[in-house]
Amino acid sequence: MGAPFADILINPPRSNRTRLKGAVATVTGITFGMVVIADTGTTNFRDVKLPAGAGAVGVQGVVADHGDPNNSGQFAVGDEFGVCDDGYAEVLLDAGQTSVKGAPLITGATAGTVKPIGGESAPYEIVGYAEESLTAGASPTLISARLTIHRRQA
Repeated sequence: MGAPFADILINPPRSNRTRLKGAVATVTGITFGMVVIADTGTTNFRDVKLPAGAGAVGVQGVVADHGDPNNSGQFAVGDEFGVCDDGYAEVLLDAGQTSVKGAPLITGATAGTVKPIGGESAPYEIVGYAEESLTAGASPTLISARLTIHRRQA
C-alpha cells in the first residue's frame, strides 16, 4: 500500500463537534469560527459577545454555524447559533500568528480569534490545542483545534 495523501490544506484535518450549545449574539460581527465569551452585562445565560483582546476569560466556545450570507456571514444582534465547547472545530487564527500542532491556544488580539500563548499573564482561558501547524497571512485564517476550554490561574 502506498503512502497516504499529503495534507494540502484544502480541508482541515479534523472536525468533530462533540458538544454544541445554543447562544445568542449581543454584538454584531460574530461569524463562523470565532471564539465567543459570556456577556456578563445581561441576564440571559446564552448571551455571548466577542472577547476584547488576548488572554480573555469567560470563553463559551467557538461559533459552529454560518451567519447570514447577505450580511458577510455575520450574525445580527439577537440571532441564535450553535457554539462548540468540546471536540474538534475550526477556529480563526489571528493574522500573522503561527500555530504549532499540539500547542495551547488563547484568545487573540483581534476579536474572536486565537493565538498561541505569548507574554500574557494568567489568569486566562485556554480555548484548546492546535491540530495543525500554520502561519496566518494578513487576515485571520481557519485552523483545526481540539477544544478543551479551561482556565490557567496565576
